[in-house]
Amino acid sequence: MPDNNMTRRKFLATGIGVISGAIALGVGGAAITAVVAPAVTNKREDKWVEAGNADDLVQGQFNKINIAYDAKDAWMEGKIKLLAYVKPDGDNLFALSATCSHLGCNVKFDEQSGKFKCPCHTGVYDATGKNISGPPPKPLSHLEAKIEDGKLFINTGIKEA
Repeated sequence: MPDNNMTRRKFLATGIGVISGAIALGVGGAAITAVVAPAVTNKREDKWVEAGNADDLVQGQFNKINIAYDAKDAWMEGKIKLLAYVKPDGDNLFALSATCSHLGCNVKFDEQSGKFKCPCHTGVYDATGKNISGPPPKPLSHLEAKIEDGKLFINTGIKEA
């Protein structure tokens, strides 16, 4: 036979437990979302950043470009570093982020094979950034690039391949 004698003390203890659990779930869920969401969405703001002199680019080859810029994400501000590869072909520029889609290591372009290789987990991408072997789940991210007044500019926002 069930115990129908819920005392005031049991009722309050149960109520406080339920409320405490709800608060813990809310705070924990918000914390997890704040930490995990940026890694999952992998979004960066669209920001054109000066990345060097256009005259320094070698035509028809991938040029390794290091970019550093100030960024603000919600309440955090800081210096962001980005490695990109830019290949000029006449007036056209082809730019890829060097960030591997697997775990975020920087890939290196292998001139001999004409492929991008990730040193962390043997991921391999072709010259268009398409993942062709190893664990990377997606291609390298395409970046917008332009030349203005003799300077190379790269848009830090990620574009879908």
